[in-house]
Amino acid sequence: MKQRLVYKKRATTKSKLQARYEKLLKDIGESQSLHHTLEQGLREVVPRIQSELRPLIGRRDELLRSRLLRLDELADELGIGKYDRPWFDGYMADQASELLKKNGYGDEILKELFEKYAGEPLLSDEKNLAPIARQLKDELGIDMDLREMVDKGVDTFVKEHSEEIRKKMLEKWETGQAEDLKNFEPDAPLQVDKQQQALLQDARAIYLRLVKKYHPDRETDEAAKIQKTELIQRVTKAYQENDFLALLKLQIEYLEEEEADAFWLAEDMLKRYNKILQKQLNEIRKEVDFLKHSSMGLREEFFDQTHAFSERKFKNFKKKLRAEITMIQADLNDSRKHQKSWFKDWTPEIKAYQQDARLQNASPQPFDI
Repeated sequence: MKQRLVYKKRATTKSKLQARYEKLLKDIGESQSLHHTLEQGLREVVPRIQSELRPLIGRRDELLRSRLLRLDELADELGIGKYDRPWFDGYMADQASELLKKNGYGDEILKELFEKYAGEPLLSDEKNLAPIARQLKDELGIDMDLREMVDKGVDTFVKEHSEEIRKKMLEKWETGQAEDLKNFEPDAPLQVDKQQQALLQDARAIYLRLVKKYHPDRETDEAAKIQKTELIQRVTKAYQENDFLALLKLQIEYLEEEEADAFWLAEDMLKRYNKILQKQLNEIRKEVDFLKHSSMGLREEFFDQTHAFSERKFKNFKKKLRAEITMIQADLNDSRKHQKSWFKDWTPEIKAYQQDARLQNASPQPFDI
């Protein structure tokens, strides 16, 4: 009697373990894709910020500095009312401090301006920035050039070294993850190795069982031989590629109902593999969360809802910067044409700005990325 390939109806019904396996594979694929998208986007946007946005930001900050000096000039010339003085002094000191922090403490004119309105001396360059450099050294192991930080300012310095800082943060995070695993699950790596070894053994058992039963060399009927050859090719491909789910499906489809041990072997194999996949999924999701956290605001500013770099958002940001430059330049021009009315209009704006900043419990600072 000729042996025919047996397809079973139960192959169309997924067990809970099989459904869980497929769901884990889908989630892992999506998380890996998200991780790749975020990483590629960050690699693309950082150089473009340096080449396309930093010159505009530098020009914008120059104009902010000029406007601050113009406000100081007119305050001396026209005077400030005693009720407006606290708001005005606070604004001038805060803005001078922010510009120095961003662009470097070598600006002696801004340093004098800060001390004039703050009523206290500005900390020396190294004393001001040494705590930041020490924090980067202690937390991330990065030796920062304090002189470079002083010359460029903290914000500029950190953005220029953002890739190095991000890599160090990732290394620290991975070290912490490994330490946590060691502390709470000291045998976890060994357990995973054992599970993987068991999976390989199970896969080999399924492979050998199917090959033994359906080897084409034992078939005399030509049509059945062709079918078995195609089946063994599928089995061999799945085994060589470690496609465990494909092997499980082939086993359930082609092994006889009375071979109950084959069904339980498949279920046992799925239990092991699902545990490994769940750990893998957890790790990938943690890496994605870290990328989001370490993007330093770039993801929110330049990435779309799919977490991919958005050319449209980048161009809009660039457009806003240019518009801001134009607006500040026009404001400065107006200060020279109508100095009294210009200064009078600025006084209530400064008060409202300071009040709003205090309500938000945040230090006022120029718009920036």
